[in-house]
Amino acid sequence: MEHKLIAFYEQTLNASEQKEVEQWLETDPAHKKIYEDTVTIWESSKKQLPYTLYNKEKAWEKLQQQLNDAPSIPPQKKAGKVISGWWKLSVAAASVAAVLLLFIFINRPKTLQFTAQQEPLKFTLDDHSLITLFPGADLLVAADFNKNARTVTLKGNARFDIAKDPARPFVIHNNGMKVEVLGTSFTIQQRKDFQTVFVHSGKVKASIQGESVIAVARQKIVRNNKTNQLQLKNITTDIDDILKTQSIKVKDIRIDSLARLLEDLYNIKVEQAATVTGKKITSTYFIGSETPEQIIENIALTINASWTKKDNQYIITK
Repeated sequence: MEHKLIAFYEQTLNASEQKEVEQWLETDPAHKKIYEDTVTIWESSKKQLPYTLYNKEKAWEKLQQQLNDAPSIPPQKKAGKVISGWWKLSVAAASVAAVLLLFIFINRPKTLQFTAQQEPLKFTLDDHSLITLFPGADLLVAADFNKNARTVTLKGNARFDIAKDPARPFVIHNNGMKVEVLGTSFTIQQRKDFQTVFVHSGKVKASIQGESVIAVARQKIVRNNKTNQLQLKNITTDIDDILKTQSIKVKDIRIDSLARLLEDLYNIKVEQAATVTGKKITSTYFIGSETPEQIIENIALTINASWTKKDNQYIITK
């Protein structure tokens, strides 16, 4: 069952198997605990041990020296000489095996980890895909990346410009959601209530718990983190540069125009009173760190207005 739970977590089961595991999880709260413990152990097993650089030549010399210095059995009898010879051969064989194992350990594939600190981090993977991690984001690249598959795990916000390779889809595991592409560019934003995949070019497929949604350029896939439902929406404003810089820089923009940008970026609804709609504002907002509440509060203070919130809707009034 553990193998099936791991496959469920990795989103590799077919529809019937997926449903079988979901039903099993719902039958008993203890099953969910078993699933969570299995995932924890699975993720811990992926972590790499600290890597130490070994000098293979010196290791071999040391083993040879130990072999030469090893005491032999005094040749009192003919049979004793045979035993001594076999003992030396056994030590030699063990030494060679140890060196071979050491060589395999040193040269085994390793999981790569990239982390953006205070500034965005840009880098290119072995398949020539360009990745931009925004501050606080973390990307794990599978040890076998670009061999039989191209698989990574993302925590945080990032932009992807994926190199085309029809034989090896690029797969991103993102907080329980699986994003699969062949060759495209898109941005993933993670927030408390929603995860969003904004597609800039090409085609992107997102999957979770057996449900899949496909989006093309100027569309976005929105995951509701409370219900785990996926929704396909059109992008109605020009937000590519905003997503690239993770900032909204506006000068003398009308409140209603700014509201449309926020709706596309944050998956919220912003309503304004007629007395507020035409007012203009100049400001800069950082979408990677500022919440919708903080931005709406700033807008209201700037134009001397007030605001309220109901569910996912914000209302600005004079």
